[in-house]
Amino acid sequence: METLSIVRQQLAVFFALILLSGCAIQLVPDYDQALLDGLNDANTEALTLFAQVESGSPADEFSSYARDYARVIGKFGALRQRAQSRYVPPLASRLAEKKIIRDFCASESNPTGCLNASPESIGEILSGLRTMRDLHRQRGLENGAVVAFRNRYDIQIDQALTVENALKR
Repeated sequence: METLSIVRQQLAVFFALILLSGCAIQLVPDYDQALLDGLNDANTEALTLFAQVESGSPADEFSSYARDYARVIGKFGALRQRAQSRYVPPLASRLAEKKIIRDFCASESNPTGCLNASPESIGEILSGLRTMRDLHRQRGLENGAVVAFRNRYDIQIDQALTVENALKR
């Protein structure tokens, strides 16, 4: 019976949060047009890089692509910093510390991460691009590897663009 009461309390808090989010209370960071524009620009450069190596590329050709890797990794790094530095409203930060929000966000270490999700997505993009660069430099890229990197990239950029476009509302 006590478990049912706890579940009801958690549901009440969750629905109260939903109601409050419809009011003038801000629970997510402000929309940043420059961040969205930067993501779109960096996405174009990353897709261009993927297109250049989609048939594969041996390690001895890496030097031809080194600048492209550096440019796209640098852009995504700057965008991640911009996204991380966004102001998270104080109420949202306090609510994120509550157990129900931590459980909902599935993050004990950074519950505000679900309120500002783009830095994590961009961080995954950076990780994938760096791994691809390093593999290209050391052993070259085979077509199958490029497809795998591109698939991973597509998921992460889609998440970042979806979040940023949703903030535009």
